[in-house]
Amino acid sequence: MKSIVLSTLVLLLSFGSSHAQYSKVKEITLESEELGQIREIMVYTPFGFGDNAYNYYNVIYVFDAQNRMFFDYTTSLSMLSKEAGQGSIVVGIKATYIEELFYARNHDFLPSDTKRNMGPKSKGNAENFLKYVKNEVVPYIESNYPTLPGRTAVGHSLGASFITYALLQEPDLFDNYIAVSPNVDYDDQRLVRGLRKLNPEEFQNKKYYYISHGDEGETWGWGEANKNAYALLKDTLNTKKFQVTIEKHPEENHGSNFIPSVYSAMQTYYKEIRPELQSRISDEEYEVTIRLKVLDEKDQIYITGNQESLANWKSDQIKMRQLSPLIREITLSLRDHAAVSFYLNGTSQAWIKFGEGGQSTHPMMFRPKEGDEYSFEVVRYND
Repeated sequence: MKSIVLSTLVLLLSFGSSHAQYSKVKEITLESEELGQIREIMVYTPFGFGDNAYNYYNVIYVFDAQNRMFFDYTTSLSMLSKEAGQGSIVVGIKATYIEELFYARNHDFLPSDTKRNMGPKSKGNAENFLKYVKNEVVPYIESNYPTLPGRTAVGHSLGASFITYALLQEPDLFDNYIAVSPNVDYDDQRLVRGLRKLNPEEFQNKKYYYISHGDEGETWGWGEANKNAYALLKDTLNTKKFQVTIEKHPEENHGSNFIPSVYSAMQTYYKEIRPELQSRISDEEYEVTIRLKVLDEKDQIYITGNQESLANWKSDQIKMRQLSPLIREITLSLRDHAAVSFYLNGTSQAWIKFGEGGQSTHPMMFRPKEGDEYSFEVVRYND
């Protein structure tokens, strides 16, 4: 897979200080080897992205992003929600239409042996589409953007069916699954039968799965399949390693159900799931050196952060040594990912310089590699 085109920068927000970067959407064209097709994705980066080289972000993958309302609504929630914080990177995965093959979104989302009529010239292609997402889209994003190891998938209708299929086939591809109005009835309740075989104890990490429906149970005849899926998810699969939320919105139709569902799922994500994701660190340790330029040669600086070797946010435990009059240094063994803050005399937090004139007390984040060096500069201290 290779990237062919980077195009169309769209400015979405224009508030904040003059040094801040606007929120943007990049439209990217990929040549997929797994699909043998040219495909398109969109990448939203939040307000402030690029200001600070020590900011990292969780990633939300939105399927059916050729329908911009799904992508745009998710990006809005990712930045404007009260608990959104610095926001998230949002990746929109578009479907395609190949006229000569009569190939469209349903082919991406349904497996090759589906009983549904896929037309005379092509068949379901979910197996290869899943490989495209796993082997090409995700690696592209994580190679080109500052990402944290927390991936969320958002799907609607057959897109929600597909992310449930992905859960069954590649459960550790995503950490969180937001399945809005999935068709779990197709192929004689194929996905329900798959859920019966799912074993959350085999997951590498805890997962979050959200599922909701509008009025499809009555209007589309999905009632029995939905009931069977809910029973499995609630009574059998909902464990410490697989947190499940089930919601019913009978007042909503198949399309409008996206609005309350994604909003509700994202609130749970921000309040319960993301804090846990951001607390996860690797088992492997990396020896790194951290340097800090201070304001006065008498400054006594303490470092703290998100792991035991950084005193778990206790600000007066680990003192940095004086390398020169204005440079403080420390060499530590850190795990991935690391978040650090600095304190004068262990009590007054340092504001750290970033970008063109920017400054922040937000923890500086990085993904340590053996032997790396990281440099920061103090602008001022809290009183």
